[in-house]
Amino acid sequence: MRDAGRGCLPDPARKAHWIAMTSNPSGDGFTRGFDQLPPQAYEPDPALAGYPPPQPTAAPGPTGYGPYPPGQPYGYPVAYPPPAYPPARPLSAMPDGPRVYQQMLRGPRYRWWKPLLCLLLVIPLAFIMMGLAVVPVLIAGLVTGAPDLLSYTARATTDIANLGPIGFIYINLSLIVLIPASGLSIWIVHGIRPRFLSSVAGGIRWKWLLRCVAVILPLWAVYTALGLLADIPTSPRPEHWVALLLIVLLMTPLQAAGEEYFFRGWIMQNVGAWFARPMVGLVASLIVSAVAFSTAHLSPDPWILGTIACLAVASGLAAWKTGGLEAGIAMHGVNNILTFFVVVIFGGWSQAFVGAQTTGTPMMLVMAVAVNGIALGLILWQAKRVGLRSYYQPPTTPLSPTGIQPAPAYPLTQYQTP
Repeated sequence: MRDAGRGCLPDPARKAHWIAMTSNPSGDGFTRGFDQLPPQAYEPDPALAGYPPPQPTAAPGPTGYGPYPPGQPYGYPVAYPPPAYPPARPLSAMPDGPRVYQQMLRGPRYRWWKPLLCLLLVIPLAFIMMGLAVVPVLIAGLVTGAPDLLSYTARATTDIANLGPIGFIYINLSLIVLIPASGLSIWIVHGIRPRFLSSVAGGIRWKWLLRCVAVILPLWAVYTALGLLADIPTSPRPEHWVALLLIVLLMTPLQAAGEEYFFRGWIMQNVGAWFARPMVGLVASLIVSAVAFSTAHLSPDPWILGTIACLAVASGLAAWKTGGLEAGIAMHGVNNILTFFVVVIFGGWSQAFVGAQTTGTPMMLVMAVAVNGIALGLILWQAKRVGLRSYYQPPTTPLSPTGIQPAPAYPLTQYQTP
């Protein structure tokens, strides 16, 4: 009995006729997907069985795509060409999932040797930029008419006990250049833009930075005042104290940021990327950061090393919990600015910089642990209040289309009974 609505046999009869007309009567090949075919994809009416198949308009290609090859009976499967998919994009260096700050470099293109290559690149970059920082000293020597320019430059940049404004500018510049050196080395080696060295949000979060400064400034003012009372300076106020105060106000925040970008940002991200577990990477990066930051100040005294390491650990923990360097820059910058203001105004400029002869006391270490711990607690409290996101989240973009589904490998023409 025919199906009046379609002009074909009912479904059971059409299926039996299909099996009979194919080259695989067992049904193992062509009948597996028969029930999933749309009705218009079935074999035409049996009354047309004796007619020749339609002639192809073009010969099939080497892959079998094309219309009916000549001489094939009805039921020959025609494979339609697959849809044209867009070319695959290269893998992005950015993480493809949420990442904490110390693992920002663990993206699809991360390799274990890249932190080592990054280290080999950041060192010459930093030295080249530090060499350029000598230019203001040379200009000052030419302007003042120094008879021996080389000796003037060496004395101005290395005589820490009698450091003047020109030498102070050089020291600040030699640390500020760590910002571009750190960012460029990560960008060149890892392919991640330098702004993600500032924070997981891709840049400095200025409102959050100002909030951190406002929270810890009173605490650090009390800490600095107690230190001044405990150790009253005996050396006189420096000669160019007004110029030094202006340099402190304008350049010391950037100098503190330069140290944070390298000793916290660069070290934490490159060392932390070596470890798949975030907590292991955090501990390892904090140890390397604290040791490198302490030894860079050239003091062998254990109390001084411990005091400096307290700031390093507190800043590193703040970078992990807040997802950026803003809290560390605030802590480091406020500490340096207040310290320099005290020694410039009240005396003690010759002892302001930590060196090989600097010594400390156990009480200094206790006070450093206390003030850095309280400052870290205040910063984490504020981060929770404002709902600060502490991890990188890939941008949510709509998925690209996967293309049109391929047509079934069967003829789609349905013939009606004449």
